[in-house]
Amino acid sequence: MKKTLIQVRNLAIGHKDRPLFADISFDICEGDVILLCGANGSGKTTLLKALTEIRSEVEIAMIPTRIPKIKGFTLNEFINLSCYNKQNADSDKALKKLALSHLADRDISTLSDGEFQKGTIAAAIAKGAEIILMDEPTAFLDFPSKVETMRLLKRLAHESEKTIFLSTHDLEMAIQLADDLWLLSKEGLQSGTADNLSANGSLERFVSCNGISFDAARKVFYLS
Repeated sequence: MKKTLIQVRNLAIGHKDRPLFADISFDICEGDVILLCGANGSGKTTLLKALTEIRSEVEIAMIPTRIPKIKGFTLNEFINLSCYNKQNADSDKALKKLALSHLADRDISTLSDGEFQKGTIAAAIAKGAEIILMDEPTAFLDFPSKVETMRLLKRLAHESEKTIFLSTHDLEMAIQLADDLWLLSKEGLQSGTADNLSANGSLERFVSCNGISFDAARKVFYLS
């Protein structure tokens, strides 16, 4: 049985007088890849940020959609700067885990978007993060880099017992790798495996508003 890292009950989040959602409860377990789905403005990014503010002994790192590649910093320096207040941070070990040691002394401004994305993940690992939150991790990557990043996240979760929590518009690719889906809508939050959510009709109802249906057997979307 997987270890539960965080339990949240009856969470409510909103902007000033505009509530986004209320009475949401969930558990986050070790070694899972969790895909957060929702329309623009549904509160995906807000929920990710809220998770970083939960009082817990579990180390949580959030990687935003876009981090500027500032000229004058090597990748190793970028990781160390990201871990400035963390004791026992090990950038060399993190770089080795992600097969980035050969890029340690490269200026980050010269890295490809895919290489730098892996570098930001290495920074989260160096911090000792048990849960890594990623907002649109493949937004600026070409297709081969998207596939490589998704495979890397799956490997980190299952081999290193990191919990990967991501929000992305690349749903078809992400569903192939995710252990659980979180469907965020006006009705609240529904979670489960793609198979279970498809079997009870939740996934079809979630995407049907866009004229799209989901083939659970093949885990692909198609126009309906």
